[in-house]
Amino acid sequence: MIKIIYNFITQNSIKALIFYAILIRFFIFIFYQDVTIYPDSENYIDLATYISHFSLENYPGNRTPGYPLLIALANNSLILTVVYQVILGLLTTVLLFNFSKRRTKSITTAFWVTFLTSTFIHFLFYEFVILTETLSLFLVVLSFWIIEKYQLLNHQAHKKYYFLLSLVLAWLYLTKPLFIYFSLGFSIFYFVKHLKTNFYNTFTKSIIVLLIPFLAYYSWNSLNKNNIGYFTNTYYFGINLAQTATSFFEKAPEEDALIRDIFVRKRDSITKFAPTRYPMSVWFAYDELIEKTGLSPQDLSAELGRISKNLFKEHPELYAKQVFYSFYLFFGNDDSIKWSKKFKNKYFQYGLTLIWKHFQQYFLVLINILFLIFSFKEILFFFKSKCKIFNTNLFIVCIVLSGALAQALVAFGSNSRFAFPFLPLIVYFVVINVLNLKCKYFSVKKL
Repeated sequence: MIKIIYNFITQNSIKALIFYAILIRFFIFIFYQDVTIYPDSENYIDLATYISHFSLENYPGNRTPGYPLLIALANNSLILTVVYQVILGLLTTVLLFNFSKRRTKSITTAFWVTFLTSTFIHFLFYEFVILTETLSLFLVVLSFWIIEKYQLLNHQAHKKYYFLLSLVLAWLYLTKPLFIYFSLGFSIFYFVKHLKTNFYNTFTKSIIVLLIPFLAYYSWNSLNKNNIGYFTNTYYFGINLAQTATSFFEKAPEEDALIRDIFVRKRDSITKFAPTRYPMSVWFAYDELIEKTGLSPQDLSAELGRISKNLFKEHPELYAKQVFYSFYLFFGNDDSIKWSKKFKNKYFQYGLTLIWKHFQQYFLVLINILFLIFSFKEILFFFKSKCKIFNTNLFIVCIVLSGALAQALVAFGSNSRFAFPFLPLIVYFVVINVLNLKCKYFSVKKL
């Protein structure tokens, strides 16, 4: 029986994966039939309207345009946007399989990496939500597929492929600003790896990868500077920093007493009556802050950001504690699944809920724990090699851990959502390491 399954997977891998991917989405269409809207969704929909009118004049700076562009291409139809996201999910399945097959030279391994990833319920339901996650995940997988297909970590690759990667990473940044670090991470990794080979060529390729994302960064931030007076990705940045400073915001000085006292009062009330909403304390205080301070939303966010930065400087130990906690939450599952309660079939909903709550959420945490363990092993191996082994696996570790640290430095709340675009990379890395252990310690030697 095992041999039959193995032969089937070997001969029909991609067909089986595509059939499964289409089938499971068909069932969701039949039994769910909903486009899920969250508070963040409205900002993306609003920006899509601006883009559709070919004018960003007076845009208030809520979001970056990467994801709203997808909505605009769907003619602002949320149903068509979901259809696009389902197509992106199917493309991600194909790209992940191809990437894994190229890396491992094993169809079977590539099949299981892709199957495990696409089986997660939250992987599927993000495609039915008006949020950035499905597009972000697609662009992350596409980036690694380009790196692997064109061997961009090797010195011989043509410069035009680094330009292609730069384009994709620019769209990734415009979809989720946190990912500005990705292009920087690749450039540093590549530059250090090939520093002694050909300095001019290495430097040129590193700059090409940085060029378009940082041009996009400067252009979008400049547009916001012109529209709202602040050079920033989104005006929410100051609010994000305030969320990070939530646990010690009472230490703000007297000169900021008005904002401090309103924030802390709301925070303490939430701690008592709705502790799960603790990271959102600043949002519960938001309306009162606007009313009492008389500031615009953009100016209030800037003030919150200024206060928070000063708190980070004055209390680095408390900031470090919060960063560590956010890093820990990145590998959790508290905010991993997004769906509404509008299931057409309650039995379908009940079944999915059982699978998620009693199995998949724990399995996801286990995979994340294994990723951290194997990452430590990979880093240890790198130092044992006297810092000479710069391979794709090490690059995956660097990108994921850097992403976890980057979000921890500036965000608190919904941290596991930040981890979602890395899910295929995490699953891939864990699967290949588990298989390596199996081959090393449990393979049966033929006599």
